[in-house]
Amino acid sequence: MMRKISIGIGALAVAATGVTVAATAVSAHPASSGKVVVKTRHVSPYGTILTTSSGRSLYLFTDDTKGHSTCTGACATEWPPVIVPHGDKVAGVSGLGTIKRGSKRQAALHGKPLYRFSGDTAAGKVNGQGDDGDWFVATPGGASHVAKPSPTPTKSTPPAGGGYGY
Repeated sequence: MMRKISIGIGALAVAATGVTVAATAVSAHPASSGKVVVKTRHVSPYGTILTTSSGRSLYLFTDDTKGHSTCTGACATEWPPVIVPHGDKVAGVSGLGTIKRGSKRQAALHGKPLYRFSGDTAAGKVNGQGDDGDWFVATPGGASHVAKPSPTPTKSTPPAGGGYGY
C-alpha cells in the first residue's frame, strides 16, 4: 500500500510499517502555474515590445536561426535564455512556443529563441537594444530589428543664387 501526498509539482510517497517506499524528485522551484506568460509593454521610443511577466524586456539574437539558439557559455550568462519548465506552456502573445535547448526548452517567437539581458536592471529597461548590432527587442509581430527611430529629416533650403556657380 502506498499513499502519495502532493507537494508543489512533485510527489513523495510516505513510508510506514509494511508500506512500499517510492519517491519522485521534488522541485526546489515554486509550484508551476503551467504557463510562462509573455506580456507586452509600450516602451518609448521602441513602441510595443515583449516582456516577461515581471516587465523585463525580451530580445532576439540575429545569429540564431529558427528552432536553434547559438548563444551559449558566456553569451548565455550575459543574455539569459527564457527557459520554460517541462510541462509548462508559453502564453500571452500569438506566435509563442518553445525550442529545444539541450535538455531544456527555451521560449521562442515564431521559432526564434527569446532572451533577457543581464544589463536590464529593472522592468522597462532596454539597455541591450542594438548591442553588437545583433541584439534587438522582440515585438509582438516578430520584428527583431526594432531600432531607435531616426531623427526626422528637415527640409533643407538650396543655396542662394541658383545657377551653376560660375
